[in-house]
Amino acid sequence: MPKIVDKDAKRKEILRAAMRVFAEKGVTETKMADVARAAGIGKGTIYEYFQSREQLFQSAFEYLLRKIKAMMVSQIDESLSPPEKIRTGFLAYLDVTTMQIEDFAEILLDFWAYAIRNKDNADNITLDIRNRYQEFRDLTIPILEEGIQKGIFKPHNTEFVASAIIAAGDGLLLQWMADKHHFDLKATAETILNIILEGITNHSNDD
Repeated sequence: MPKIVDKDAKRKEILRAAMRVFAEKGVTETKMADVARAAGIGKGTIYEYFQSREQLFQSAFEYLLRKIKAMMVSQIDESLSPPEKIRTGFLAYLDVTTMQIEDFAEILLDFWAYAIRNKDNADNITLDIRNRYQEFRDLTIPILEEGIQKGIFKPHNTEFVASAIIAAGDGLLLQWMADKHHFDLKATAETILNIILEGITNHSNDD
C-alpha cells in the first residue's frame, strides 16, 4: 500500500524548515530549493504544499504569528487584574520574540523589510502584517475596556492606547536587536510599562 502522508503535519514540517533557512540566509535570499533541502524533500514536492515562494513566506509569517499569539494568550490568566494582564501580555511578547523562538526577532524584521520593498505587489505579506497588528489590538482592547468598566483605568480611546502598547513592544525589540549585549530589555520594558499604566490609571478613587 502507498504510504499515507499527513499533509498538515508535512506542511508544518516544511514551515519549521523554512524558519531555519530564514534564520541562516535571511528571508529575501531564501529559495524554494533551500527550504525543500532543509525539509528533506524534493524541490517538486514543496510545490504540492506551496505554489510559490510568496505563498511560502505568507504561510511562514502566519505560522510565527499563531505561535506567538498562542504563547501570549496562555500567559494571560483571567484571574489577573487588567493592569496585570497588560503587564503579563507585554512581557510575554518580549519573552517569546527574544527567548522562546530562536532568531524570531531577526526573521520578523526581515519580513517587515520584505513587505516594505514589495508593497506594490498585490500578493505580498503587507496585509498579513496589518492583520497582525489588528489581532494584537483585538487582544489588548478588551483588557483596557475591562479596566475602564471597573474604574481602574481612566476613560480613553482604547484603540489608540492598544496601538501605543504594541508600538512600545516593537520599539524595544528593535533596540534590543541593535545591541543585545548592553541593552537591558527587561528593565526598560518595566519602565515603559510603569509609564503607560500610570498614564491610564484612574487615580480619582485614591483618596
